[in-house]
Amino acid sequence: MAKRTLAQMADLVEDIVDKSQSDTTFDTFVQNMLVLTLQEIIAEVPWARWLKEEHSITLTADQQYVTMPSDLDIDAIVSLRDDTNNRKVERVSDGIPDIVDPGRDLSGSVLLWWFQRVGGEDRLYFLPQPDAADSLTLVAGEIITDPTSAQTTALPAKYENTWLAKTMPKVWSRVDPNQNVDFWILSGERGMDVIRRDANSSPGDNAVVFSHRPGIGVPFTHGTTFPADFDVSP
Repeated sequence: MAKRTLAQMADLVEDIVDKSQSDTTFDTFVQNMLVLTLQEIIAEVPWARWLKEEHSITLTADQQYVTMPSDLDIDAIVSLRDDTNNRKVERVSDGIPDIVDPGRDLSGSVLLWWFQRVGGEDRLYFLPQPDAADSLTLVAGEIITDPTSAQTTALPAKYENTWLAKTMPKVWSRVDPNQNVDFWILSGERGMDVIRRDANSSPGDNAVVFSHRPGIGVPFTHGTTFPADFDVSP
């Protein structure tokens, strides 16, 4: 489920209230109300700022490490997986590879990885050492500090109905102040209950299936781990 951009959400609102999408003045108003609502949601549930997103990292033949993306912190990484080779990818502490294989050239079907900071550079190391170019999927939690800075939102796609419902009363107050907005208010509150439930769920085990809070400081990732918007490969 891909997230809508701010402009796409505004188009959806404009369709609901039967307003032209080409009305730039009204479109700006709607986008401002969407951003305001998003800020209200995040203020009420701070953990809603967390996303789990997917990144692709490329392994290089005969190089044991890759440099971490500059916008990620090691504590934000939830898991790595190999969608191409269907190989198990397991995180270990940086002392384990020396115990398992001092030469660090072990071959096998399980790919071990660990984090090391070398020469001021954050690196992910792998055992066995990659013998060919390959791609891994990295799932990480990213914190959004400014919801207005990007075209996509801090909220995962599964919460867009709540975002929409809590925005609609603001828009109707301009389009038709006499419009009954009880449906939208009730829908928004029900949606907020879901966000609160998810935000308060402890990470780890099967809870991460519905929680959008990433596991932090956990040496191993247990259970099934999905991005919060469930946008994953089968």
